[in-house]
Amino acid sequence: MFAALIVARLREAASEAGVLGTKSWISPDEKTDAEELPLAKAAEKVLASMHAVLQKTMRSRDVELGRLEKEKERPRRESVGEEGKEDDEMLKHLRLTKAAEVKVVRNARDLVNPPDLDGFRAMAVEMTTDSDEGRKPDELGVLKTGMGEITGANHQT
Repeated sequence: MFAALIVARLREAASEAGVLGTKSWISPDEKTDAEELPLAKAAEKVLASMHAVLQKTMRSRDVELGRLEKEKERPRRESVGEEGKEDDEMLKHLRLTKAAEVKVVRNARDLVNPPDLDGFRAMAVEMTTDSDEGRKPDELGVLKTGMGEITGANHQT
């Protein structure tokens, strides 16, 4: 889903930036704000769309799981013997599989007009190459490798 959306959104963002006719869609040097680059604009929309579709898919799945739980409480008369139990298990498996499928078509509107775009705004990052061997690992336990460190624009290094 990401690959398909990013192709369409990148072309759209490159067109809006007026770089569609340039070689490799390279933005002019005077466009220095990283958040305004076509790839950043495209990624914002793609991530917002994917988030909306996956959230709605998860809610739909939860509703179906609730239905399955209610049905589990009522015994089915057709379930007789070992074959009946196997049929019930297969039916349950098929319903769970169907419930977990990503609901792309049902949520096509969110792909065209992504909701909550503000929650996915691009953020500038800067690259530093200070060599400070006394650094401690970050909250994820990652140590600086000497190749540089990427930090958020609002984060002090």
